Amino acid sequence: MKIRTILIIIIAILVAYILIPPDVYKETDIQSGIGNGLSGILIGVEKYDLAMMTSDWVLEANTSNIEARELQVDALTGLEQYEAAIEMQNNLVADKGAQTTKTDWTKLAQLNAKAGNFGDSVDAYEMLVTMYDCSPTDEPSGETSDLMRSYSEKGALLIKLQRYDEAIACYNAAVDLEPSSSAAWIDLGDAYLFKSMYDQGKLKDMYKELKKKPSEQDPSVKRIDMSTVNSNRKAVEAYQKAVEIDPLVYPFVVTKIMGSYEQTVGNYQDILENFKTSQTDVN
Repeated sequence: MKIRTILIIIIAILVAYILIPPDVYKETDIQSGIGNGLSGILIGVEKYDLAMMTSDWVLEANTSNIEARELQVDALTGLEQYEAAIEMQNNLVADKGAQTTKTDWTKLAQLNAKAGNFGDSVDAYEMLVTMYDCSPTDEPSGETSDLMRSYSEKGALLIKLQRYDEAIACYNAAVDLEPSSSAAWIDLGDAYLFKSMYDQGKLKDMYKELKKKPSEQDPSVKRIDMSTVNSNRKAVEAYQKAVEIDPLVYPFVVTKIMGSYEQTVGNYQDILENFKTSQTDVN
């Protein structure tokens, strides 16, 4: 059925080329309607190159045709030409200005994530979340669900960037919005767990430096306040909250905690050894 539809639209384009005067195109938007319709169908059947060609035909008549440009972004995404798609999507966002939609920012954020531009993706998510006006509720709406998804995706990117405090703030916002969401509490626990492992690495570096003579120590390795190293406890608290809400997540949560346990024990054993060695050297 789809192939038949495509053939019909192709024939319609050929007829339009032959029978309809150019002035009529401009007055009736026939070229735009036919071309964009075909592009959408071609993208649906993953014929991205043909979709690009069809959108080009529309843009020949009107270079500012928003729908044709949006379809080209989708076609470029299908072709995995992410940087080209990002450039076009950035131009669309700039041209739309105040008319930019949540879909536009979502698309830009996801494109940047696919291209590995995690910082730019986070920036797009920042713009996206400001467009929502949701209040905390026990019965989330579609808007709330979309915002929660944005928080989750943004937080995951912040963790990849090792911006753990920002990830924690992001997931705390999600928990405040939907405190009955076990997924939000698990995300928050994950952020604290990653921060805990990061802090353990900093502690190891610090104690390694303490083994050295002061003149040989790396000044870039900063001493940290031990009282602030409590992320592991906060991770467990967040996971416990998730289990209280939904007991079925217990095995999943336990796997996360146990998966980090061996690494944590190893890290603190190394830290203890470094501490003992540094104390022996001092004495």
